[in-house]
Amino acid sequence: MKGITTFLATGLYSGYSPVMPGTVGSLIAAVIIWAVPLTWWQILLICALSIYICGQAEKIFGETDPGKIVLDEFCGMFVAAWNLDSLILIIAAFVLFRFFDIAKPLFINRLQAWPGGWGVVFDDLAAGLMARIIIAVVILIV
Repeated sequence: MKGITTFLATGLYSGYSPVMPGTVGSLIAAVIIWAVPLTWWQILLICALSIYICGQAEKIFGETDPGKIVLDEFCGMFVAAWNLDSLILIIAAFVLFRFFDIAKPLFINRLQAWPGGWGVVFDDLAAGLMARIIIAVVILIV
């Protein structure tokens, strides 16, 4: 079980990237969602399971939200790119998601304080949601 948890929490081992593991994990998530568009309920299920998996991975690694856990980036990216069918829009979702995930403006930073997997995943979900809202507004305007 430890091996499966590590494999999933590190985003298919992309979290072991020596440079920018969160960005690498987000990029892999973007490729996945481009190749296999996910429905809202599939994303919801993945995110719910990710809270548990990321919490368990923190125990395995003995750290709070270590950089090698990137399953949370997968969740945020899946939310940011939900229901987008254009490669340009998925790239925009990637860029916006990474901005919000790194900058953590407004309330996003406070979400990391939640215990266990909740804190690991919730800030990325918020970053993904902010990115997706901006894209939705742009789509409505254009």
